[in-house]
Amino acid sequence: MERDYKLDCLLTMPRHELEEFSVRVIGRMVPEEMMQELFTFDQEEIDSEDRLKSAQFDAMLRMTAIALGEVKMAFSESDNAQQNTERMIRLILWHFYAMSFNLEEAVTLEQHCEQVEKILNKAPEDAFGWVKVLTELLHTYAELSEK
Repeated sequence: MERDYKLDCLLTMPRHELEEFSVRVIGRMVPEEMMQELFTFDQEEIDSEDRLKSAQFDAMLRMTAIALGEVKMAFSESDNAQQNTERMIRLILWHFYAMSFNLEEAVTLEQHCEQVEKILNKAPEDAFGWVKVLTELLHTYAELSEK
């Protein structure tokens, strides 16, 4: 059986493997030209440290949304398309949680995985829907962190 990127898998898989594979998957889902556009900032966006962090935050969120929006199409022709799509969504959401936003300090991996499974029940079809879901997920993480 292939890795499912659920909690048990994430706890036992070497982190460097998760990092390398998630970066490769995102690189496959988001074309290089789009990456350059996302991470090229106007002068006013880099005038201050706060503005730069905000621009980077927004770019990472949009990059993740674009990658998630492409997953279903990328795996639609594969054997076990639904299972593969869910696996890759879990992996990209782990990347969002652990690497893009370093949320491990605020929210446990268990809490993250619970949220991911809820999202998978009604996953958006496109990047625009994913932006909304990811923004709501960050708000949920903030609430969980406060508790």
